[in-house]
Amino acid sequence: MRRYFWPLFILALIVGTSCQPKVNVEKEKEAILAVILEEAAAAEAMDKDRVYDTHIQGSEEKRLELGVYGYRIYDGWDEIETLLGDFLDGESSENFTISKENVQIKVAGTAAWLICDNILQWGSGDEDSGYSNIQIVFLEKVKGEWKISLSAYYNKPVEVPGIDESFSGAGGL
Repeated sequence: MRRYFWPLFILALIVGTSCQPKVNVEKEKEAILAVILEEAAAAEAMDKDRVYDTHIQGSEEKRLELGVYGYRIYDGWDEIETLLGDFLDGESSENFTISKENVQIKVAGTAAWLICDNILQWGSGDEDSGYSNIQIVFLEKVKGEWKISLSAYYNKPVEVPGIDESFSGAGGL
């Protein structure tokens, strides 16, 4: 019996570690996209509770807005809740929509990131307005649900005629 102990022990160890649950990346990507689309739909409906439910709501949550004239970092849920609350308590625009295009998602265990074109439009047919920016979102899986822990919004560069669109970078960084 002693002769079989170590081979059986090693076999059990190999079988036991290979039985770890596998992450279905495509399923997780669908769940992450659902969170981002829910946040957009809730904002369109001006529904604070639904928007808030897509966020971690902790002191570690961040939001970055980078514009033409500078940037602003919102640090912690208290600041983000105030920002979102002010927007959602504001006057609703007619035909307000938020859409996401060119979505890319990377899942890494219980963390993930998403980048997309964030397109906001509003108006009454003849006088439509809107803008588009780049949105980057980091998410964490909390109690089996994906939640937003960081949102960053970047203005798209302005196209200038005659300027090469490629970015040469700083010394190849």
